[in-house]
Amino acid sequence: MSPLPEYDHVVFISIDTLRSDCIGANPHKLWPRKYPGLRAPATPALDRLAESGAFFLNTISAAPYTAASHGSLFTGHYPLRHGLYEFYNGRLGSPSIFTFGKEDGRRTILKVDFPIILGPELGFTRDVDVYLREDDDEFIEQVVDAERSVSCAHFGGVHLPYGFHNLRFGGDAYRAKVAELEAALPADLPIPTDQITETVREPEDQELFLRYKRVTNHLYATGAYDALFQLYLDGVEFFLRERFEPFLERLRARLEAVGASMLLVVFGDHGHELDADSYGHHNSLSEGVLRVPLLVSGPGIQPGRYAERVRTVDVVPTVVDLLGLDVSRHGGFDGESLADVLLGRAAPEGHRPALSQSYGADTREFVAFQRRQLRGEEPGTLRHVLLGESAHLGSRRVVAMHHRYGPEFRIVPVDEKWVESFGPDLVPVVRPDADAAELLAALDSYNATRKPAEDVPADESLRNQLRSLGYHI
Repeated sequence: MSPLPEYDHVVFISIDTLRSDCIGANPHKLWPRKYPGLRAPATPALDRLAESGAFFLNTISAAPYTAASHGSLFTGHYPLRHGLYEFYNGRLGSPSIFTFGKEDGRRTILKVDFPIILGPELGFTRDVDVYLREDDDEFIEQVVDAERSVSCAHFGGVHLPYGFHNLRFGGDAYRAKVAELEAALPADLPIPTDQITETVREPEDQELFLRYKRVTNHLYATGAYDALFQLYLDGVEFFLRERFEPFLERLRARLEAVGASMLLVVFGDHGHELDADSYGHHNSLSEGVLRVPLLVSGPGIQPGRYAERVRTVDVVPTVVDLLGLDVSRHGGFDGESLADVLLGRAAPEGHRPALSQSYGADTREFVAFQRRQLRGEEPGTLRHVLLGESAHLGSRRVVAMHHRYGPEFRIVPVDEKWVESFGPDLVPVVRPDADAAELLAALDSYNATRKPAEDVPADESLRNQLRSLGYHI
């Protein structure tokens, strides 16, 4: 067996909210069937990565929201094991890729666009040497300055407000888009109930963000799902063109200039979908929300496009094997390595089983919780319930919904189950008479491992974080 390639730097790039089928190089697209006639985004930077490296286009996320999904992407464990299964509660308890990188003598770097979620409150900064907030340039400097590193650059640009993230990155294009959208609104629309935010914003930025949400909430309330999804697709293109592609070009050029090698791992954490039962992603288990891209490139990585199902929990076991690390003392992974596939030593062996769950909180309660937290007050406990869950086995999956969002985003109980099957085109087809027993048993087995989530710590950490950003509270 040939020796493993050597990588000076392992760079994860997380594109939050990116569906796999937004990428032009993905032939198995679901969204045009649901939203016919919309304009597809141009994705040349990702298309080039898909052609030059390995593209796993059927990667299933463990959860449809940022904290739980990144917990699995960073640890190789499902959320019930790593501890961050709820939407905004718990704490990352499993060793992460940063743990393994640090033990290997590498600098560990995490740059995030959502510091409220991917920050110290939920345990994401453990074993991270350098933690950056919305600073793409400093991330590149930290990677290049290190002799060896493991890092992740998280981008929130595809997330609402689609493409822009904030005024710093969206600029006048963001202002102009909000003005254009508001011109078509009825007069005197109220500020939306949904005021959840993922980052800290200046007053003008927060005002613009709420104005944008006012538009999108109105479109959603009136059933204008196609118009909303077109905004999402346009945002994908804007972000990739204006921020992602220049960032990747700068990173590569700087590393090439110093003769350093890089293993690049690009992924989405969850997708996005809009219909009566899917308010973006956090309350949805639709296939379009759970199916995300995984692209890997670097020395020794064999180009290939794979339709076989893999999971986000497979990412860390794969990287650990590519680095030749022995992390067995930390216990095993829930995922399995794809290293032999990436190195051309083996072909994928069919569809891997996958588990996904969505826990939610009443939106009004969550907004009030965040406000208390941002003011530095005792936030209390944020009540969560299991909204729904999904199990993929072979060419089938089951979806079980236990709660849905009702009027004004209040949670109401339901009892809904259905089975879908997948053909060679990977399109889900509902099978009303299918036997779900084996699929439901997989969910029962997984749920038996659940432990109570740890409350988000109520101390000075968030207040100090805001002070470090220049906010006086």
